Amino acid sequence: MRLISNETWGVLTVVQEASNQPYEGQVGVAEVIQRRAGTKFMSDGTIVGTVLRPYQFSGWNTQDPNRVRVARMLDDDPVYLQCLAAWRDALGGVSVVPGAVFYYNASIVPTPPTWASTDKLVRIIGAHSFYAA
Repeated sequence: MRLISNETWGVLTVVQEASNQPYEGQVGVAEVIQRRAGTKFMSDGTIVGTVLRPYQFSGWNTQDPNRVRVARMLDDDPVYLQCLAAWRDALGGVSVVPGAVFYYNASIVPTPPTWASTDKLVRIIGAHSFYAA
């Protein structure tokens, strides 16, 4: 049996959520995942428990058509490698969205979620708007 590391779970989630976004946006998504796990915000304190929490990171929802494709992604895929670099930058302390624990893509979710208050907006990068709690 192959065990998947926390890093791999995090990187694959960045692939699903932000591979089509600027590199800085990929770092931002990685930062949100890591911050949630580290503070146990909507998380059990682990990366896998954070990204697999129902309806938090849509790429892992069972109805997402890309879920299986991304889960099968090889670790030498250029997209994976770029998202791995973003993950490691965030892990190393690069902060592009300080304090953010939420984000959403307005091109996919046209009506802002209830938590998307303008006074909590941290930054917009690409199609993602990042928010503090």
